[in-house]
Amino acid sequence: MKEGVAYESGDIRVDLARMAVLRAGTAIPLEPKAFDVLVHLIERRDRVVSKDELLDAVWTGTFVTPNVLSRAVAQIRKALGDESQDARYIETIAKRGYRFIAPVAVIPASGGSPAAVSAPPAILPPVVTPSSAPSAAGRWVWAATLACAALVLVGALALLNRKPPAAGDSASPDLALKRITNRRGYTATPALSPDGRAMVYASDASGSLELYLISLAPGSAEVPLTKDGGHNMQPAWSPDGQWIAFHSRRRRGVWIVPSSGGVPQQVVEFGSDPAWSPDSSTIVFTSDAGGLAGQSSLWTVRRDGTDRRQLTAIGTPSGGHRAPVWSHDGRIVAFVVARGGWQMAIRTVNVATGEQALIDSSMNGADPVFAADDRALIWGGTTPAGNGRVFRHVIDAAGKPVGETETLMPMEAGFVEGLSLAGNGTLAFAARSLDANLWATDLGEDGKASEPIRLTDDVSRNTHPEYSPDGRIAFKQTSIGAPSSVWIMRDDGSGKTPVVTGTDASDPQWDLRNQRLLIQRSSSDSKWSLTWVDLSSRRQTPALELRKDMLSSRLSPDGGSIAYHRIEENGVLSVWRSGFDGVEKKIAADPEAVSYPSWSPDGTSIAVEIKRADSTQIGWVPATGGTVVTLTRDPGQSWPHTWAPDNDRIAFAGQRDGVWNIYTVSRRTGAVTQLTFFKSAAGYVRYPAWSPSGSRIVFERGLETANVWTVALPQDR
Repeated sequence: MKEGVAYESGDIRVDLARMAVLRAGTAIPLEPKAFDVLVHLIERRDRVVSKDELLDAVWTGTFVTPNVLSRAVAQIRKALGDESQDARYIETIAKRGYRFIAPVAVIPASGGSPAAVSAPPAILPPVVTPSSAPSAAGRWVWAATLACAALVLVGALALLNRKPPAAGDSASPDLALKRITNRRGYTATPALSPDGRAMVYASDASGSLELYLISLAPGSAEVPLTKDGGHNMQPAWSPDGQWIAFHSRRRRGVWIVPSSGGVPQQVVEFGSDPAWSPDSSTIVFTSDAGGLAGQSSLWTVRRDGTDRRQLTAIGTPSGGHRAPVWSHDGRIVAFVVARGGWQMAIRTVNVATGEQALIDSSMNGADPVFAADDRALIWGGTTPAGNGRVFRHVIDAAGKPVGETETLMPMEAGFVEGLSLAGNGTLAFAARSLDANLWATDLGEDGKASEPIRLTDDVSRNTHPEYSPDGRIAFKQTSIGAPSSVWIMRDDGSGKTPVVTGTDASDPQWDLRNQRLLIQRSSSDSKWSLTWVDLSSRRQTPALELRKDMLSSRLSPDGGSIAYHRIEENGVLSVWRSGFDGVEKKIAADPEAVSYPSWSPDGTSIAVEIKRADSTQIGWVPATGGTVVTLTRDPGQSWPHTWAPDNDRIAFAGQRDGVWNIYTVSRRTGAVTQLTFFKSAAGYVRYPAWSPSGSRIVFERGLETANVWTVALPQDR
């Protein structure tokens, strides 16, 4: 140990001189050996530390079993408020050891200024990657650039192909990545053939998302499988090798096409995320093709479209049930549960009995697959800081979790999604990245919008813009390897200034005097709260602790209350209002769902999002509560965010025929106006913020890129 030195990570301080660990200045009880393990990991945070190394270093000359190390790590995690899966401090690397992953400041033990700030080094400078599917949960999509995406995988290859571990290291054999596609555009959602010799994926090479088939033999050329302009995605290869199931975003529902090519046919007119039963007779899918995160359930249907059955019910558990996959023995379906945030739950359900089990929760958890023997689940996700991972968790014969989640494959600056596992042990996945920045369009007196222009050009996600009454913009920025932060700038993109950094901060909103921001912050125990930030002093003052069911909170124009939506016990979403004194009132309900409130400038009305089957619509309700009035009717997605100064027009992000653009709708006339005319289905727009003058709308635009890779997993996986 380095006497006279201390380490700080967030509100945690490890003081070597005092042999003490403190949180916010309060000592945390920790046994001496556990303290030594923590310090050893911090001082070697540039790499994975094997279990043998830790045992030799901390229990030198003493014969002990590996259980003492597991006990010490568990004690450290408990003291720091950490978890094995959603690790913020200590990450478990499967069959290798542990790694300290949080940013660390090295400071004098006397309490001086930091001498250096460090974090576990990424393979490359931080980039940001997106979420999994374009659902409500995907409103928080990670961002990165295409160039970095390619380098990310090269770096990951170097990491995974490092020299063999020293004798005694129990690490699995080295993994070798192979790149299958090499496009500048979007190629993703791969599906391997049962024997692992061929693959189908979705690509925008033709301008529309279509399915392509390619043999994995060297030199093979891809062959178009669909050519109908349907924005086809999420292919799934049947176990008998005869069929490809997929979702058509433009034509809606689940379709199938012969794997040898042919005319696609619709199996069911709603839903997405198809997956096959082991006998290739039945498809399991999610009912929601991209609407509200908390309002989808799992269904099954025969290949010929008959015998539709609901497998899970809305509210059991609460949240949207997505990305199902069938076990090889046909007894269990694994799936993801989303509630509109970054945290996803990985669950299983018994097909015959409906009994469910929670496997674990994961940041950005996506696309689980069963191991060949059905005794483990593998899925993609990230660490809390956004570093990509492939996770693995052992399960028993009943589909229940055994032990802890392990990291099967790290992707330090990349995000992994769209997993597919073949019988020969080949794992296919997409490495997806995104250029997500703030854009603007100006509105003329005739209501027509100008060509959109880019306001920011950062290698990070700039999102959730909010106008101040005097015309400045506050926004959230997320970058891999760092907590989210809040910034402000002028609405021409100049004068960018950080407001809150070094801790999770999001969703800024202005008060009427332009002197404070209301932000959301997370604490060390993963609780969220609303906090006022004074812009002149940067002093932070707690405003209201948020319960887990208080989602998408929006500040009223007078600064006296918030509106938010809640997932009720029965799974239905409703809109509520609360003062900062904690007094709550339900103001809007709907038989399907109503959510995502947005205040009118005069504070008398609230715009809401209404669910109608697989579509969402724009509506409004009096701020005091009452009947919800529906304004839009077109199929697709409609996500409201702000109003015009005239208290009539509502700006929203709309998906029509599979493509996202910015629209407005008039409360008075119901007239819908399209403001932007983007063409790509591999991009999105979010959070249109109307300026106080009414002449400009600023929004987040994401330009997605992706390519497909494979890796041969060891046969014991």
